[in-house]
Amino acid sequence: MKTNKSQAAIQGLAFASQLLPAIIGLGSFMLLVRVTKPEILGEYIVYTTAVILFEMIKSGGLQSALVMRASTDDQHQQKTIIGSAYWLGGLISLSISVILIILFFSGIFSQNAGIQIFCGWYAVLGLVTLPLHIAEAEAVAKQDLKFLLLLRITQSTNALIIAFYAFLKEGSLEEFATVHLGFNICLLVFVLIFKKTNPFNIKFKTMTEVKSLFNLIKYTLATLATTNVLKSADTFLIGSLMGSASVAKYAIPLKLTELFEIPLRSLSTTAFPQLAAKHNEKDYSAFKKTLVQYLSWSYLLYIPGLLFAFILAPYLVLIIGGKQYADTTPIFRVFILFGLLLPINRMTGICLDALQLPNKNFLKVFIMAIVNIVADLLALYLTHNLVWVAFASVINAIIGATLGWWMLDKTGLLEKHNILIEIIDYCKEFIGKMTNKLTQKQ
Repeated sequence: MKTNKSQAAIQGLAFASQLLPAIIGLGSFMLLVRVTKPEILGEYIVYTTAVILFEMIKSGGLQSALVMRASTDDQHQQKTIIGSAYWLGGLISLSISVILIILFFSGIFSQNAGIQIFCGWYAVLGLVTLPLHIAEAEAVAKQDLKFLLLLRITQSTNALIIAFYAFLKEGSLEEFATVHLGFNICLLVFVLIFKKTNPFNIKFKTMTEVKSLFNLIKYTLATLATTNVLKSADTFLIGSLMGSASVAKYAIPLKLTELFEIPLRSLSTTAFPQLAAKHNEKDYSAFKKTLVQYLSWSYLLYIPGLLFAFILAPYLVLIIGGKQYADTTPIFRVFILFGLLLPINRMTGICLDALQLPNKNFLKVFIMAIVNIVADLLALYLTHNLVWVAFASVINAIIGATLGWWMLDKTGLLEKHNILIEIIDYCKEFIGKMTNKLTQKQ
C-alpha cells in the first residue's frame, strides 16, 4: 500500500510539473495573442521555435544520457558523469554560439527577423541555459520531483513576463528576446545559489565517461533534433511560404495541441527511469508490465479527453485566440486525430531509448521527419490550406506509431504476448475497480 501511495505521489508531482507550467504558458499565450500584432506574434513564434529546436540539439540528448547514466547511488560516479556532461555540453554550446555569432553579423537572415534575432541572442542564451538543463536532468535521475516542479513553473513564468511586457508596452521582437535572455540569467543565478547543480564538477570529468555519454548522445541527440524538426517544420515552412501572419494563425490550434502532451510528458518523466532500470536489471517481464501499465494509463486519460476536445473545439479555439482566430477550429480537430496516436508513438520511442537502442528510435523519427516535410510542402504548394498542413502531422504520427511498435517487437526482448489485449484487460480491470469503489461509497 505504501508503495502504491509513493508511486501515486511521484506521478502526481510529475503530472503537476507538466500541468502547472502548461497552464501558465497557455495563459501567457492567450494574453500575448490579444495584445500583439499578428506579424510580430508570428516573428516571435519563429524565434521561440528556433530556440526550442536548438535547446534540444544542445542539451536534449545530454539530458537523456545523464538520466541513463546518473541513475545511481554512487556519489563519486555521479560527479564524474555530471562533470563529463558539463565538458561535452560546454563544447557543443560554444561551437553553436560561434557559428550563430558569425551568421548574425553576416546579416544572411536579415529578411527574416525571427531567425536573425535568434542568431544574435541565442549565442548567449545557449551558454546560460546549459547548467539549467543539467540541473533538470539531475533532478529527473534523482527523482527530485519537487525541485523539478519548482524549476518548470519558474521557467514558464518567463513567457508570462513577456506577455505582460507586451501588454504594457506592446514591444518589439528584440525587446521580447532581451527579456527572455535576462530572465534565464536570473534563473541560473537562483539554481546555482541553491546548489541544484555544480558546474565545477567539470574537474571530475574523464574522457572514458565523455566517450560513454557521446555514444549515447550521438543517436539520442539526432533523434531529439529530428523530433523538433518535426514540430518546427510546419512553422518554418508556413513562415517562408505564407508569411508570419499565417504562422500566428496556425499557432492557435497548435498551442491547444500542446495540452495533449501534458499527461504523456508527466507519465514519461517517471516511465523512462523505471524502464531503464528494468533493462539494466535484465527484468524484461517487469519491463513489459511497466509498458502495459503506462500505455493503459495514457489511453484512460486520452480517449475521454480527446472526445471532450473534439466536441468543444469551437469554444476552445475562441477562448485561446479570440474571434479573429475562430476559423482555425477545423485545424484543431485534425490535430485531435494526431493526439490519438501520441501515446503509442511516445512510449515506443521511450522504450527503445530505455533499451539503449537510440539508433532505432532515431531511424523511426528520421523517417517521420522526411514524410512530414514532404507532406507539408505538398499541402502548401497544392492547397495553400493550413488544414492539410495539420493533416501531414497525422500521417507522420501513424507512421511513427507503426514503426515504433514494429521495432520494439523486433528486439525480441519482450515476452511473446498480445500487449494490446493486456492493455484492454488492464483498462477494464482499472475501470471495474473504480466503479466498485464509487458504488461502495454510495
